[in-house]
Amino acid sequence: MKKYFIIITIILTACNHGTLPSFYNKSFEEICDISNQLNVPFCVVLIDFSQNISHEYIELLQHTHNILHQKAIYNIANIDSIKNEFYLKWLAPISTPLTCIFSPNGKLIDLIPGASRESFLYIQRAIESLETTKFHFPNHFKKNKKQLIPLLNNLLEQANMLKQGIYIPNELDALSDSLYYPYPIYLKLTGELLNHDTIAAQNTAQDLLDMETPYFLDAYKKEYITAHQVLTPNFAVLDEPHISIDNDSFKFTNCSIGDSILFHVNIQNKGNKPVIISEIHLSCTCLQNIKNKEYTIIKTKDSLSIPFLFIPDVEGNITRDIFIISNAINLPILHINIFANIFSNHTNK
Repeated sequence: MKKYFIIITIILTACNHGTLPSFYNKSFEEICDISNQLNVPFCVVLIDFSQNISHEYIELLQHTHNILHQKAIYNIANIDSIKNEFYLKWLAPISTPLTCIFSPNGKLIDLIPGASRESFLYIQRAIESLETTKFHFPNHFKKNKKQLIPLLNNLLEQANMLKQGIYIPNELDALSDSLYYPYPIYLKLTGELLNHDTIAAQNTAQDLLDMETPYFLDAYKKEYITAHQVLTPNFAVLDEPHISIDNDSFKFTNCSIGDSILFHVNIQNKGNKPVIISEIHLSCTCLQNIKNKEYTIIKTKDSLSIPFLFIPDVEGNITRDIFIISNAINLPILHINIFANIFSNHTNK
């Protein structure tokens, strides 16, 4: 956490040569107001501080590409902060860092992934021209940016209108058809509830539940809970599959390359329906799922201990990840962190 604080302090004080201000975790409305008043574009950068590439982005923005601070306001948005969940729900990014370039009035201009030299080149181009560049943007929607960005802008406009109590069914119907993911369907559900259209809201809630996957559920928990509550007014989260774990991180110190380290991930189902584990993803071949079994059922009020083997294959301070995918409503994607301090052999300890 201290390292993150230092990085953010650098960003917030980077603009000390008459350049434009930079911020950390400002809301979209706040940064848009500031940009509008100064009549300059702004960039919202979605950052995951658990990734080295996000740290690299900050360093490059501060030093190599600090000219960008003279051309646009910057807002560094930590995706772990609840204040920034709006961006994740709206844009459904595949990876971070992601630089979102906006016009002074808050219109999305471009989406530039990564921290490469080419990424920063196109960021500068988009800021200066206020036009969408040709830089590739991988996305879930299977659309190129020229098609996608106008749809995302319309979706943002509809979301803002709903906050003012204005619901335009035809627009959200069209967006739901064009962008097959939960956010436009949830906005449609919000509008129907606003209009007290119970039958339509129930149908839309069912549409939302029909597209449920662990990945969507992880990103749109509140939205799916709302859909359940529309269909079942006495819906309770603890009646659903509900995971609890003893430990979501493991630290191994003074390890040597080739050591075999056995550890267990203990999972309890505190819900009133079975937890179904459908997938287990390991970030490295140095991790092994000993039972090599993914599809597993944890009965109501029961528990399961999953054994893993960690065999270090490189030296240094490393991090590795385990992702356990299930139908648990609270943790559909259970992320286990592995931290290890590895030596080349025992004599180095």
